[in-house]
Amino acid sequence: MLRLLKENGYPADLIFDTEPLMDPNCGGFHSKVIDGSGNVIKEFDHKEMRSRLQWADGYFTALRNNNK
Repeated sequence: MLRLLKENGYPADLIFDTEPLMDPNCGGFHSKVIDGSGNVIKEFDHKEMRSRLQWADGYFTALRNNNK
């Protein structure tokens, strides 16, 4: 689980609930992105754990651009 919280300087609370994919041939992970209210924002599959940070960076960039 990865938690990016407002109290640590992020623009919004994001929690990544990550599990390994069940298909052993595919490899990788399945993540659910949950906001501070407990709502699921997105679910996606990825090969590397750093993909969660890349997704969060894009989300935070879009959030900051919409608030201008």
